[in-house]
Amino acid sequence: MSDDDPLLDPDHFGFGPPDVIGLDVDLDGEPLRIELPQPRGIDACTWAVRDDFLGLFPGALPDEQKQYWQERMRDPADPLTIRAIQAIGYRLGRLVFGVPWWAAHRLTTRCAANWWQYEAWTVTVGFDPRAPGVPATRIIGACWAFLSAGLDAEEGQELHDELWEAPAGPLGHEARLARGRAMVARMMANRQG
Repeated sequence: MSDDDPLLDPDHFGFGPPDVIGLDVDLDGEPLRIELPQPRGIDACTWAVRDDFLGLFPGALPDEQKQYWQERMRDPADPLTIRAIQAIGYRLGRLVFGVPWWAAHRLTTRCAANWWQYEAWTVTVGFDPRAPGVPATRIIGACWAFLSAGLDAEEGQELHDELWEAPAGPLGHEARLARGRAMVARMMANRQG
């Protein structure tokens, strides 16, 4: 599987999330294309707050794709691991939320822990996270706005660093490597252009 950040693909986003998220994965030399219709924002954020990557992948896939992945997961002879499923879920999550999975989890967890204050804040700003068509990116943005309201620049940066820091372990390490590769690619492109 590629370590590249899918949000850096200029064909992925225009302005706002696409109706269907496409993700190419390579599992031990087997190229596969995942097509995920944009899930309801409130559903996606519920998976994030519960840290339920299986709700997103393969759970939110269209039936035919979901069945393919579930059959592979049930087959004890299949080399597909739960770590590979989690990595794919995290990559899809990055596209659904516009932020890394762990940042979406931390943002939604904090808002869920302060639900009545968050709910009151959404009323005061005229935002309904359950309204039809509200994407997860909008809810995540609202979580950030709520949590960072009233912070000065230094406090805001501290909160950002705390929420966005990649977790320890192999998935966090892969994310840090992907960020480094993307930075080097941008630097090289700037030198050539």
